[in-house]
Amino acid sequence: MGALAVSLVMATAIATPALAFADGTTSQSTDVTIQSVTPEPGGDNLSFSVPTQIPFVAKADGTMLVASAENLQIKNKSVFPIHVVSMTVTEQSPFKLVADVTTGTDANAFQFTINGTKAAPSVNTSNNVAWSMGHAGSETDTIPLVITDAKIAHVTTDITTPQKAATITWTVASGAAHAAQ
Repeated sequence: MGALAVSLVMATAIATPALAFADGTTSQSTDVTIQSVTPEPGGDNLSFSVPTQIPFVAKADGTMLVASAENLQIKNKSVFPIHVVSMTVTEQSPFKLVADVTTGTDANAFQFTINGTKAAPSVNTSNNVAWSMGHAGSETDTIPLVITDAKIAHVTTDITTPQKAATITWTVASGAAHAAQ
């Protein structure tokens, strides 16, 4: 029994690398890191809000009017900065999203620009610092959506009542965007 006790004491001493036998003190350091969780589809790791609708009103000349940027905003609700990495615009038939309504003959063609970015099926905004938001509660936690160059042409569908023309999907990531070098 005594040999077993001595063996256990020796095994413990060998297996404990931080055990100091000399006089004095010693120390070691441990890094502490924090990272936002990579969001999963449908997850709640990043929190933000977007307008539920961007309502356009078409004038007789084809220009379209829209609500003010103060009423159309993306808002960060996370405790860390986030940025919009992409904007995907999916047109809804019979409407056709085009780059320039004056150069084609597509029926129900429409166009618009948001914050200087032309609406398109897939737009990469990941390197555009204008699409960054500060943490929730900061002075920079929102991006007002300034919509310009909104036009429609060759209308063949009844637009006397609101008609769904497209859906915008906003994809965000944690951190601030960094300008392309």
